[in-house]
Amino acid sequence: MVSEAVAVPGVIATLGAVGLYTGWKRRRVYAAMAGLDPTPIRETASPGPVEIEGTARPGDGPVEAPVTGREAVAAAWTVEEWDERGDTSHWREVARGVEVAPFAVADDTGAIDVDPVSKSDAAGKWTQTTGVTASDGVRLDDVLLEFETFDVRAELAPDEPVPDRIADLHAEHGLYEDTGSITNAVDVGRKHGRRRYKEAILAPDDDAYVLGRAEDATDPSRERLRPRDAHVTEPDDGLMIVSDQSEDGIEAEYRAGSQLLFAGGAIAVVLGALGTVWLLGLV
Repeated sequence: MVSEAVAVPGVIATLGAVGLYTGWKRRRVYAAMAGLDPTPIRETASPGPVEIEGTARPGDGPVEAPVTGREAVAAAWTVEEWDERGDTSHWREVARGVEVAPFAVADDTGAIDVDPVSKSDAAGKWTQTTGVTASDGVRLDDVLLEFETFDVRAELAPDEPVPDRIADLHAEHGLYEDTGSITNAVDVGRKHGRRRYKEAILAPDDDAYVLGRAEDATDPSRERLRPRDAHVTEPDDGLMIVSDQSEDGIEAEYRAGSQLLFAGGAIAVVLGALGTVWLLGLV
């Protein structure tokens, strides 16, 4: 009995370690922002890391958000699936993506272009995508789209007719259909394979915050920039962030989140370790 009980503090310690890791990841995002201050666009004179704030202006044309079809200059989305195995059940993320159209950020001093981005990731049948950095949004590789809210836009039962736009998303990412499940035949609550779709967008004329690398659009080696000839792109080594929040807001969110995760994770690790030692002493 004692040996079985040892698993409980082990789980607590593991969850604490996950909290510490997540806090460390979010601390790195905070550090990337805290090391810079937003630059008026006309003062963007040298290549390198830059933070800009202003209004989002569409370039060649906005993108259509993949879940809702809303017009956007940037969109983030996830697909989660209800997974029931044995005595456990939880939402398992099976796909995620970010789409950034060519757009510009404009303030009272000028405007600067932001490069387009298109990234996605789909999980296998028994795995899930990973991303512990985003608070309300999606991170893929070194591109983070963070929003004020990141809401469920659709939720579908496994045997429910799928709208064309959602079907296209399934087909693009090879998401298998789990219909006719024996488990579902006896389910009285949420059915295995149920999916929910989260999405958030940065729309034309929304307030925008961008962190990235400023460089000349035609000659990246140029050491002096003019905003009309420059663009903001993914850094070679670092993080690109696009958000509808202010720099102060997103920075405070990540600072507080990292501190909370560090504190909670450390407490859980200590309690788990002490619990394990105490229980082993009873053996």
